[in-house]
Amino acid sequence: MNKEDMMAAIEAVAKSGITVKGDLVLEKKVEYEVANVEPGGIGIQINHVKDVPLTVSEKDIKAVILELQNAKDEKGQYVFQNKKQWWAVYQVLLKYCHYPSQMTAFTKKMEELEVAKIDGKRDLSYDSLSGASKDVPKMATCLPETWDVFKDINDNYKQQYVVAEFLMVKLGIKS
Repeated sequence: MNKEDMMAAIEAVAKSGITVKGDLVLEKKVEYEVANVEPGGIGIQINHVKDVPLTVSEKDIKAVILELQNAKDEKGQYVFQNKKQWWAVYQVLLKYCHYPSQMTAFTKKMEELEVAKIDGKRDLSYDSLSGASKDVPKMATCLPETWDVFKDINDNYKQQYVVAEFLMVKLGIKS
């Protein structure tokens, strides 16, 4: 396959909505090879992350958020303990359910779904949402399905992780 045909194939895959990350191998020069990639071939890595179907309704999302707000852990403590954990909700819904990326629009959407007000200390606000990522900078740069590697850093990381994990399981993103 020549370079032009290969670039056309890559563009066709990109337009199909499939995310592909990899390296174009024109001349094979590797020190460590995971799999055999021939010169002129494409080396790719496929991450099997289940995307929530676009048909997940707002009613279903609202039900999962309400379930999250009332869920308790094995010690009888709320899983959703403080307002900064809205950041995990925001990240999961943004990345997998195509919710607004602007925090003001997200906040308004949660108000429309009638899930933003809980009990005063866990209520959603723009200020707590926008400030929360500063508490977990390592999580701010990656997808929620990878947050398990950060959960033991400190309580801030663990609190974001448990909320994201709960949502991803309930929404069928993760099994």
